[in-house]
Parts: sequence; C-alpha cells; structure tokens
Amino acid sequence: MPFAEGCELVCHASDAEEEDRLFLRWAIMYQASMGFEEFKAELLPEQGEHGDGDGRSAAEILEDVKGIIG
Repeated sequence: MPFAEGCELVCHASDAEEEDRLFLRWAIMYQASMGFEEFKAELLPEQGEHGDGDGRSAAEILEDVKGIIG
C-alpha cells in the first residue's frame, strides 16, 4: 500500500475511534440533557481537517513551557 493511502487510512481509523469514545461518554453522562452533535460541538473546537492550532508562535509556546517547567 502506498504511504499516503496508509496514512489516510490510519487517520480515518483514529477519527472513528475518537467519535466512538465521545459517543460513549455522551451516552453515559449527557444523553438526557443534550444531543450528541451539541455535545461534540461543545467539546471540539472548530478546526480545519488537521487543526489550526491556537495561533501562538513557537517562541510564545516555548515561553509558556519554560514557565511551567521552571
């Protein structure tokens, strides 16, 4: 199998597993109070296909990490 197709297959499987875990979490705790799509929308930020990050530069992230580590 070509690398790109294998990578796409792994990404799809990972996304499906994440969806399954979210569904189980919703079904156990939140099913009576909200719909599944609403639950997902509250948990997952709107992003592109692979995420857009939080908009910080690498230097800003490193400064935060240095502050956490000490």
